[in-house]
Amino acid sequence: MEQPPEARKSRVRKAKAQSLPDDQEKFRVAFEMAGVGIGLVDQQRRFLEVNKKLSEIFAIAKEELLGMTIDALPVPAGDTPALHPGELVVTRDWPLISFEKRFVTRQGKIVWVEVSYSPLTRQKGRPDVYIVSFHDITARKTLELALARQASVDPMTQALNRPIFAERADIELLRSGRHRYKLALVMVDLDHFKAINDTYGHAAGDQVLSIFGDMTRSCLRTMDLFGRWGGEEFLLLLPDTGPSGAKRVSERIRASLDSYRFPCGAQVTASFGVAARRASERLSALVDRADAAMYKAKQSGRNRVVADAEDVRRESTRKLDALGVFELHWRKLYSCGIDKIDTEHQQLFSIANRILAFLSSDGGTVGMEPLVDELLTHVAIHFKHEEQLLEVRGFPELEAHRLSHRKLLAQALGLAEQFRQQRVTAGALLGFVIHDVVARHMIREDRKYYSWMRKSKSADKGKERRPKGRRPA
Repeated sequence: MEQPPEARKSRVRKAKAQSLPDDQEKFRVAFEMAGVGIGLVDQQRRFLEVNKKLSEIFAIAKEELLGMTIDALPVPAGDTPALHPGELVVTRDWPLISFEKRFVTRQGKIVWVEVSYSPLTRQKGRPDVYIVSFHDITARKTLELALARQASVDPMTQALNRPIFAERADIELLRSGRHRYKLALVMVDLDHFKAINDTYGHAAGDQVLSIFGDMTRSCLRTMDLFGRWGGEEFLLLLPDTGPSGAKRVSERIRASLDSYRFPCGAQVTASFGVAARRASERLSALVDRADAAMYKAKQSGRNRVVADAEDVRRESTRKLDALGVFELHWRKLYSCGIDKIDTEHQQLFSIANRILAFLSSDGGTVGMEPLVDELLTHVAIHFKHEEQLLEVRGFPELEAHRLSHRKLLAQALGLAEQFRQQRVTAGALLGFVIHDVVARHMIREDRKYYSWMRKSKSADKGKERRPKGRRPA
């Protein structure tokens, strides 16, 4: 006998209720079976729970991940740690926050991960637990980077093509202006290259270009730009380098090329023109002056390096002036009245000025690492002393101040590592210290606790002046 429709529906609902786990169990199963890494993070940045996939992405055991803070996840040298969701700027409704970031697995492999934050629970209007997902996008990013490189690099010489070189050079010129560091451009032209093609054939000419590209890159730093401007013309952009330094780099390349014997039997030389960037000078004007210097090298007999004469004159007369222009001066208004803090701030100025003097010399950046290490060590110790002092005094905004210290130190350490790897200039590192650590933090942020301490001191003096046994009106 066939059952009524309502009876059948009731039986199906009952069977489902008996076979399906409760909501907590469903969440646990979905959590563990997810194809992306998932973790629950509390306000102290600690992982409360992680799934199997997250452990696999970082090659870190689940037991080790539990209790680890999210900013302790390893990242490549120079990269900033992953921020806690509470440190990010979000809207009132707390939407999903997503971004891409590089991490390093326990085996040392770099992985690209799409990280997404979303609040899981709320307390007094602010999430106290976040669900964080980690989607491994290494394969996609590898393909994107390969395609980007293919679109930006000349396949013959592995130099940047003209549009990409111009784009990156404009960015470097902006940095040079903002951080006030030297910058030089070199125009290189292979001598009699048409004769090489005509004599040995175009295949031999291509081989010459390829070997010249390898030879040039071996003489450059990671931060330097090397671009093919057209045909047999190339440009070198050298940050933190004046005309004399650019001449030395050019001479190394020239000598290497002159002494090399190519497989086809050709002997190849090149002419170099050097120009140092002047205040607010655009790339087009800098290229024109480097081209004019290179043309003089051609007229002088080729296979030589010629620098813009006015740039050389300016460099020789400006060395002492540069110290006066860029030296940091301690002012009374920077003082907070606490001898230890004021002394450490003045020491920071002194170290920064020594680095400025070093950069103003003609010695390049070789041997500057001890000064950089001294600067970073001093900043780290000073931050620690300042936090200890504020904790003893009961500063109400201590945690926010401590967080700003942690972020600044992480950025400074990252820039220092990139400087050691020749990926950024010493001027960029020093510019960060001057603008972010000194101007923005020390002069602006620190003044918050200056004024608070003065008010607290005044209040304490007022209490001391009150007669004993009397209550204030």
